[in-house]
Amino acid sequence: MNSEDVIVYFTALVAIGIIVVGLLTTFLHSTIIAPIVIVGIVLAIFVLLAKGNFAHKIESIEKICFIITFIAIVCSFILLYKPM
Repeated sequence: MNSEDVIVYFTALVAIGIIVVGLLTTFLHSTIIAPIVIVGIVLAIFVLLAKGNFAHKIESIEKICFIITFIAIVCSFILLYKPM
């Protein structure tokens, strides 16, 4: 088995672990943790599909997510330091 395939499978196991722990925490304690479950599901799907040509699409999605995160941070600073 290729070492790159092993890393993909281990990363998928970590993502599945995030989903399981997030679901347990959400149902047993608080619904604030629910977005972690959603992100874990999305990451697990991306990691399991990260073979072949799909890796280039993931890089494009990563750039889009970076831009969205940057815009969210800028908006949060604007709302945080907005004069009243």
